[in-house]
Amino acid sequence: MNSLILTFDIAFAIVAAILSLLSWHTLKTIRHLRIGRSFWIPTFVSGAVFLVGSIFAILHETNLQLTTITSEVVHVSQILALCILVGGIYSYSRKVKGSLTNRFSVQEGKDRNNIKTGTQEGLTIEVPRQRKVPESSKVEAASVCKRQFGYLRMLPIGAVVPNECLNCSRLMECRYSSPEVAQAQKERLHNKK
Repeated sequence: MNSLILTFDIAFAIVAAILSLLSWHTLKTIRHLRIGRSFWIPTFVSGAVFLVGSIFAILHETNLQLTTITSEVVHVSQILALCILVGGIYSYSRKVKGSLTNRFSVQEGKDRNNIKTGTQEGLTIEVPRQRKVPESSKVEAASVCKRQFGYLRMLPIGAVVPNECLNCSRLMECRYSSPEVAQAQKERLHNKK
């Protein structure tokens, strides 16, 4: 019995168990979202197969062999686990790539509204065209806000910004204000009324 090999086999088993447990916990957490399964199921299965192979290796090192071909079982389980993991990662990366391709093809359509201003060492510099907003609507939007100051800061990433917010002269302040500033602004408006 080689204690160094046994120590590595136990460490490998612990890592495989942690991988399986984390994957299982993540699967349970995201089951209602119906996303990420193509990554987390293969990760869980490969962790479990690694764990089985590690258990066989530990039993072999402690002279408690379950089969005469323990070494082959360990190697096959490792190759199988790696193949499952690679397959899961490949499948997930294809889904992500497809999602990004769709997102950027929509983005390219939006980029048609940009003005090309020139190139610098082969790079094209684009400046977005600015929408012309009448001054009267800016003043009106700033004075009468249908939402509270700081509303845009609370919007989730990718959410649609309401049109009245796009016309507001305080758009950037509202989007990047701290919660304290938003609360102070709310109190100031309440005190004026």
